[in-house]
Amino acid sequence: MKKIALAVLLATGLMAADSGVYVGVDLGNTKFDIEASAAGVTAGDSDSGGSQTLKVGYYFDANSRTSVYYQNINVDGGDAANYGIGYDYLIGSSAIKPFVGGIIGYGTATDDSINADISGLTFGGQVGVNYAFNENFSAEAGYRYMKSNMDDTVTVSGVDVKLEIDPISNWFIGVNYKF
Repeated sequence: MKKIALAVLLATGLMAADSGVYVGVDLGNTKFDIEASAAGVTAGDSDSGGSQTLKVGYYFDANSRTSVYYQNINVDGGDAANYGIGYDYLIGSSAIKPFVGGIIGYGTATDDSINADISGLTFGGQVGVNYAFNENFSAEAGYRYMKSNMDDTVTVSGVDVKLEIDPISNWFIGVNYKF
């Protein structure tokens, strides 16, 4: 009976070591497509820039985590950001774990030249690989793809122009620290 109690106690301790709060940062490049339409005419363009993401999350166990995040996106002539929540499933039990996850958030982008404030819901997924150096530090690299309903209508030279951003893609590398 003592051996069973000891085994349960050790297993509980090992499971507790897999769970915990973590913080992470990543750097990457984010690209988004912009579509402008007015009077039946549609034109498209894209913008990309470096991005910095800060996230705070919780590991439920060695293979399951959630986080809240804020991502700043560097764009020409304005500002852009995305923030929200995500869930990742990490595959395997080794130090190197591929992961797949879902994300939902809210995105904003401004263009100072035409006074546009484009905003709306963002949602999508991410895939990547995480490498645990030890029980506290890990590094990861991956790709996020999001759809959005971000839009705004601005008046340019007396004409209403509808601006839409969709899709958004982001390559990233980052580090995490689990407490």
